[in-house]
Amino acid sequence: MKIGILIASHRKKGNSEILGKFILNNAENNLFIKLIYLRDFEIKQCNGCMACVFKKKKCTIEDDLYKLMDEILNNDALILIAPTYVLTIPGKLKTLMDKFLSIYELIKNKPPKPAISIGVASPIDYYQFQLPFMNLFLLSMGFRVIDSFLVFGAGPGEVLLDENLKRVKESVNKILNYKEKPFVSCISKFCPVDYSTFFEYIEGNKYRCPICLTPAILKDDGFYFDEKDLNNHRWTRENLEKHFDEWILKTLSRFKKLLPQIYNKKKELNL
Repeated sequence: MKIGILIASHRKKGNSEILGKFILNNAENNLFIKLIYLRDFEIKQCNGCMACVFKKKKCTIEDDLYKLMDEILNNDALILIAPTYVLTIPGKLKTLMDKFLSIYELIKNKPPKPAISIGVASPIDYYQFQLPFMNLFLLSMGFRVIDSFLVFGAGPGEVLLDENLKRVKESVNKILNYKEKPFVSCISKFCPVDYSTFFEYIEGNKYRCPICLTPAILKDDGFYFDEKDLNNHRWTRENLEKHFDEWILKTLSRFKKLLPQIYNKKKELNL
């Protein structure tokens, strides 16, 4: 079995790299584990040209996007390890995720592979968006998140003192024992799809997860998630295809129809 560990920290010998090497050193002999360092790849910002969608071209920006995606997708599972910068993920990870339209063709119609996210954070209350956005990244890359947690440590090596280090070691076993199966109805304090603990209020006791759009009903001991909704979240292959076919691909014809109005409005506003 091949497991890729994506280290999303630019810092050499930092906590994210230490955790990756900890997993590598404690892996079973029959596993092939490779550390993938995001810092080794040049990823430039998407410029929104849409050539990847409307002209069916590979991304025209010259960087290491496809080289990196080969490293990420050419595995049976992925472990993402990332530090927390200002409550959430590092900018380079978001820059990679912003190329989702180009990446979609690489994951289209392929079954989701298991993934685990491990966030590194200081032991203070400054990490609320870390795991949801790490898992947003994984979902957009075509993975199914099967576990997600934080390991606390500020200075390099402090993570080795955290009690969740045991859970890091156990994460590989979760991947080895993973069998694809549908979500089931449950009551949980976090979204079962992306482990988000923040929810968008709708009305009454109705909420929804803003990451995957799964509805949730507030109960005394958490949120109730129905299996029908869980298995129809935003990032399923069927809903991604629907999003592309019914919205993204139609934006070009929509824009062309709106061009006269846009032209007149720009002229009116002297833009």
